[in-house]
Amino acid sequence: MNKTTCVMTSLVLLFSAAAYAQVPAKPFLSNQARILLRGGANKAGYFELGNMRLKLPPAVMKAHGADLMLSHLSLQLDPNVYPSYGPKNDARILRSIQRFIDDYGTFHIKAPEIAANIASRVIKGRVPYRAYLPQNAQNLYLGEVHNVPGLAAEIENLVRALPEAYPGRKIYLATEFLPAFENIPFSVENAVTDPREIAQLLEGTPRASTRVLNAALEAGIPVIGLEPETAILQEIVRETSSYPTPEMYEEFATSFEGMRFRNREWSKYLRALRAAEPDALIVVYAGFGHVGYSEDFNLSSLLGGRSFVVLFTTPEFLPLNNPLFRYLRETPDIRGQFRSSPDAKLVEKWKKDTGLKKIMGTDMTVILHAR
Repeated sequence: MNKTTCVMTSLVLLFSAAAYAQVPAKPFLSNQARILLRGGANKAGYFELGNMRLKLPPAVMKAHGADLMLSHLSLQLDPNVYPSYGPKNDARILRSIQRFIDDYGTFHIKAPEIAANIASRVIKGRVPYRAYLPQNAQNLYLGEVHNVPGLAAEIENLVRALPEAYPGRKIYLATEFLPAFENIPFSVENAVTDPREIAQLLEGTPRASTRVLNAALEAGIPVIGLEPETAILQEIVRETSSYPTPEMYEEFATSFEGMRFRNREWSKYLRALRAAEPDALIVVYAGFGHVGYSEDFNLSSLLGGRSFVVLFTTPEFLPLNNPLFRYLRETPDIRGQFRSSPDAKLVEKWKKDTGLKKIMGTDMTVILHAR
């Protein structure tokens, strides 16, 4: 067994400043939420969600109150600004917290089985992605933590390896990091094939992800933008009767209702792409919150088909990707190999397919040192 499971601990994870920076600042937080964010989760014993007071099982509240604050309560929508979406968003947050409680219980029952079925390997050179990726995949989902340059560089390595991993097969890269062409009917003929077009579409918007898009084009992989920026703006105007500020846009786009809205819009483009290219490998490059099996309204559940999800992350962000990751601990030799080099990558993959991946969220995880 390459992986052992540590016993449950009541220690609340102390997130790094970088981890907090990944959660957009929100203008609307309840007083109780602010207490939790300051570290009062263990004392409070409950959450305030809209006009509800939500009491969690003590073990969950003690271990994961701060986790759920960052991943759920910080994504509330102010009902004074979003009168329709605010209550709907609260209801989705509530359902997601309830699902996490269920997953928490299942995880601790199944922990030995999960640990025994995960193969871990430290790689200090290039990851041999061809050996890891399934040949029969229809949809390959690459989930990242945003704006971490080292992660984007590693995703670039995978993208460059795709033509060799899938010889003779048509490949498309669809991504949230490029706006969709919303005013014209979808066509594969409109896919981006020239780096100059990416530069034009993202002018003045520096992103670590851009190197991945350019690498795809250099590898002969057309790129399709998914982000429906105009549709998001129109939806906010319809809901608020005012033109959205950048803060309003970010608040809605990263809320539970906003993520659902965006994924449903993305799905329209991805279904059209599948209809046009039934045998192609469709690679979706986005934040893990859009693609992880453990995430609500994730793309694989919306689209179906044979999916394979890869998470690119760092140790600091693992509990934000899924709080349950914190209970898994590598054996001392694996930890020693990983810590021995800043270029080391910890690659984890299920030894056999299992329904438990729905709880953990991935088929494969690539963990890099924070840079």
